[in-house]
Amino acid sequence: MRTDVIFNTDAASGLGRLPDNSIDCIVTSPPYWQLRDYGLSPILFGGRQDCEHDFDDYATCRSCGGWLGQLGQEPSREMFLEHLVGIFDECRRVLKSTGTLWVNLGDSYSKLNKYNRPDDWPPGKNAHCLKTLRVDLSIHRVPHKSLCNIPGLFAEMMILRGWILRNEIIWHKPSAVPTPVKDRFTVDFEKVFFFAKSPKYDFRQQLEPYAGNETNRISRQPEHPTGSKSRNDLQGRNKRTVWRITTEISHEKHYAPYPQKLIETPIEAGCSPGGVVLDPFLGSGTTALVARRLGRHYIGIEPNPEYVAIARARLERDPEPLKQ
Repeated sequence: MRTDVIFNTDAASGLGRLPDNSIDCIVTSPPYWQLRDYGLSPILFGGRQDCEHDFDDYATCRSCGGWLGQLGQEPSREMFLEHLVGIFDECRRVLKSTGTLWVNLGDSYSKLNKYNRPDDWPPGKNAHCLKTLRVDLSIHRVPHKSLCNIPGLFAEMMILRGWILRNEIIWHKPSAVPTPVKDRFTVDFEKVFFFAKSPKYDFRQQLEPYAGNETNRISRQPEHPTGSKSRNDLQGRNKRTVWRITTEISHEKHYAPYPQKLIETPIEAGCSPGGVVLDPFLGSGTTALVARRLGRHYIGIEPNPEYVAIARARLERDPEPLKQ
């Protein structure tokens, strides 16, 4: 299997090129629902390829039930989630039994025909992505202005498909962009879900500094009757699940790459040096860049040729060799 490669194709097609049980760790951030139009050629989700399709106004075939479009532009959150967890079924196939999956997924507000512009986007930012997107009001039942609870529904569906949810991590963004809305609070966090494929999985404990004078307190403690404190205790405590990480300013034509610091911990915890990290929604290449810097191999899948070019350029500008 080739590694340190980027496939310029959609996630399902790219995953189809990978053998079973070949990936050590998957770290990714899928498209958020009804956020943007990437200008890609539509693909058929579900249905039959041999059908003489008769599509309705929302691109659903009246004959076979397939839907033609881009992931994230589905006319209902339920359809989006079915397509998304279907892709993660393929991720489960290629992931080793000892592998882990880390998914950063944000929520959407119900805005009926105005989904594609988040409240906290500054004026003019990413105008190339702002296209008219629609929802099917005959099946979309989330009230106007309500959160759609997509991360929560996603986690539940993944559990029911056999994934083991080990942690729900809160990515706190202290530098969140001020929002113009006045009738709710500014959202300054996103979720990162940590899944395992099986009960026994590869995981390297990650430590963080103790709070306040806790280090001094531990260093003064006498030995326990059954033994002394682990040496690791003086190096820090087990990492908590609220991660305070500032967003990064991107000068590339990609609005929301997650910060490199956000995925350092998942890669270090979930993949041994020399292992293979997969990102089926690579975007501008942050996962590949961090994996290589940390001494891991990478495989990326990204359908947008502009983003593939950005990712390859970033890797070329940062030619740090693989650390063994």
